[in-house]
Amino acid sequence: MSDNDHELSLYVDGKNALVAGDPTAIAELFRKLDVKPEDRANLGSGVADLLAGLAGAVAMAMSANIPGNSFHMTPESYARFLELVGSTEEKLGIVSGVLRQSDGRIDTIIELVSSSPVNPAAAANVQLMAATLAIRVALKDLDTLVQAVDAKLDTIVRDNRDEALGNVQGTTHVLDKAFGYFEETARLNDALWDQVSGQAAALAQAHAVALNHLNTIADSLTVKNFGKRVNNAEASARGELKHWLVIAAVALTNMVRLDALEAVRSVQDGSDSPAHERHIAKARERRMTTTSTAIRNLSDAISKAVDVDSFTRITNPLEMPRLYTAAEEMQRLLQVFSSSFGMPEPASIERTQWHESVIRLGQKAGGVVVNSAAAVAEGVASVPKAIGETVEDTILHVAQGIEARRRSPGEIEKQEPQPEAPEDLAITQQQAGSAN
Repeated sequence: MSDNDHELSLYVDGKNALVAGDPTAIAELFRKLDVKPEDRANLGSGVADLLAGLAGAVAMAMSANIPGNSFHMTPESYARFLELVGSTEEKLGIVSGVLRQSDGRIDTIIELVSSSPVNPAAAANVQLMAATLAIRVALKDLDTLVQAVDAKLDTIVRDNRDEALGNVQGTTHVLDKAFGYFEETARLNDALWDQVSGQAAALAQAHAVALNHLNTIADSLTVKNFGKRVNNAEASARGELKHWLVIAAVALTNMVRLDALEAVRSVQDGSDSPAHERHIAKARERRMTTTSTAIRNLSDAISKAVDVDSFTRITNPLEMPRLYTAAEEMQRLLQVFSSSFGMPEPASIERTQWHESVIRLGQKAGGVVVNSAAAVAEGVASVPKAIGETVEDTILHVAQGIEARRRSPGEIEKQEPQPEAPEDLAITQQQAGSAN
């Protein structure tokens, strides 16, 4: 390795990564990958020092206070990263790199290679990188969500709409302080851990309260009174829904930080890290399931709120546009939230114009009239048909009797004698008496 070579060390998890190393090499890496300033953030020196040593960067491992960054790659950036690594498959774990710029070379060349298996003694540090990146990604996603919904986070977390929320701002402050200390020292002391672990109940409560309010909003959209339904939808779209979505997002983000710091603590204590990881994964799955269910139920309620019959649309020409506008804004907020947390995005609202409702109602009314007329005509026609069938049966029966009596005596003799019915016998005797 020449004096012009600059080392890099990366921890990569999909499109998110941590990097530590020579500042020139980091800057060139960001240029090659086209990583925007808003997609990167400075890394604490303690974590950066650990990362530098993981990739076998000997020169960096001997120094201290190595610069580092966390960063997010777009799909295009990630494709370029895979080209540098020389792979078409997703990379996960430690990647080492070097920036080469020999004399006379116009452009720089970055060579990235996946590191050989990490030394078992340093495996715990890989878990620390994973915890750090998880927190960084969660914070970035929260920031993106807040900007997308045009909310002011500080204002919302200070809003004491529900006493059961507890001090969300205080919990956030404790986790901020603990994470900052960990990044700078690569450790989590006992005092900070005691403060962090005590926030679990408050976070669970804040999350539950936020979801309960989302369910309440869903219920308010199912009222039968159309005017009240419109007012409820507008109130939710103006700020109520945004407030509780952000509170839910803050709670979920803080839970990720708490989980990551718990993993850090287990590494420091030498505990059963795989067991902790399984516990953390199950807890996350449960809370994401309950959150996704609440979001889906609210989205369904919004869709049903605007799914009214044509008559209601026609008789409420001013209220329907208001309801559509409110419903569209609520679905937009849900889409932003779902996208931030990797949930299925709810469907968009499709408006039905007033004149379309008039046409549909006319078609429906015309269909009813035609069907009714056809039913009446069919009913009237069935009466003489039934009468005719009865008359035909009677005539056929009489004709058969006449035909039998017209048979010749020879034909009758040829037939086997049949016993006479009592009625026929009486008629025969009466005819004989008349002849005498």
